[in-house]
Amino acid sequence: MTKRKLKHKDKIIGLLVSLVFIVLIFWKLDFHELIAAFRMFDYRVLFLFVPIYVFSLYIRGVRWKYLLCLNEKLSVTEAFFTFTVGNTINSYLPARAGDFWRAFHLGGKIGESKMKLLGSIILERLIDGISILLILFFAIISYFRHRWVLNIAIVSACLFFGALSLIYIVLKMNKTEYIFKKLSELPFLSAFKHQIETIGAHLMKFMSGFEVLNNPKCFFMAFFMSMLAWGFECLMTYMIILGFGVHYGISIALFTISFIALSTVIPSSSIFIGPYQYAYILALGIYNIEKEQALGTAFIHQMTIMLIITAISVIYFLKGNTSLTDIQKEIIEEEGKDD
Repeated sequence: MTKRKLKHKDKIIGLLVSLVFIVLIFWKLDFHELIAAFRMFDYRVLFLFVPIYVFSLYIRGVRWKYLLCLNEKLSVTEAFFTFTVGNTINSYLPARAGDFWRAFHLGGKIGESKMKLLGSIILERLIDGISILLILFFAIISYFRHRWVLNIAIVSACLFFGALSLIYIVLKMNKTEYIFKKLSELPFLSAFKHQIETIGAHLMKFMSGFEVLNNPKCFFMAFFMSMLAWGFECLMTYMIILGFGVHYGISIALFTISFIALSTVIPSSSIFIGPYQYAYILALGIYNIEKEQALGTAFIHQMTIMLIITAISVIYFLKGNTSLTDIQKEIIEEEGKDD
C-alpha cells in the first residue's frame, strides 16, 4: 500500500472517530444552556491570553533549538515560525501532515537532513507526552476522585517512557549501520541490497535527530523549556475557565490541559473535532461541571488558539513570499516520495 493510500485511509478513520465523538458530545445537549454559557464568558480574558500564548509558542521554538543541540543553522525565530505553521497545518489536515512539512520545509531552508529534523520532532512529541504526564500526576495528587484517571496516566506513562527508553537504547547501541550492512550481505536478500542500504542510510539520519540524548545540558534545557511551555498552557487554560466564573483551583486546569493534549493523539478530522471537545467535557466533568458549559469553554479555548496560530502562519507566508499553493506543493512532494 502506497503512502498516499495510507493517508487516504487515515482521513477516513479520522472522520469516523470524529463522528463517534460528535454523537457523544451532542447526545442530550441543551442548546439553550450552551448559548447561555457563551453569554456568561468574560471576553476581556482574551486580551491577556493572546500575548501569553504567543510567548509560549516562542518558548517551543527555543526548545527545538536545544533539541538540535543549538544548531547554528537554525535561528530561534525561524524555529518559532516553522513550529507554529506546522501546528497550524496539523490542525487543518489529518495524519500529522504539519510535522512532516516542518521537517521537509526547514530541511530545505537551512540545508539540514530532513530525516534528522523528523527525528527531532518525534523526540519533541515524546517530551511533550512526558511533560503532560507529569502535569496529570500533579493533578491527581491535588484532586484525586476517579480511578479511571489514574489508569489513563499509568497506560500513557508506559507508552511514552517505553518509547523514549527504546530510542535511547537503540542510540546507545549504535548498531544500525552494522545491522543493515549484514542484512544486505545475506544471500536471500541480495536482490534487495540497494533498498536495504537506502533504508539503513535514512534510518541513520533519522536517529541523528536523537543525538541530544547524548548531550545532557541541551536535553535538560529542552525538557525545561517543554515544562515551561506547558506551564503557560495550564495558566491560559485556567484563565479561560475563570472567564466562565468557575473557581475550583489550579487542579482543574491541570486535568483539562492533560486531557486535551492526550486527545490530540487520537486520530480525528480537521481541527481535532470530537476528541478535543469530549476531553474538555470529561475533564470538567470531574468537577461536576455541566456538558454545555464545558463545550462552550472548549470552543472558545480552541477557536482562540486556532485564530492565533493561523494569523502567525499568514504573517510567515507573507514574510517569506510563500503562498498556500507552495505549502500544499511541499506537502504533496513529501507524501509522494514513497509512492
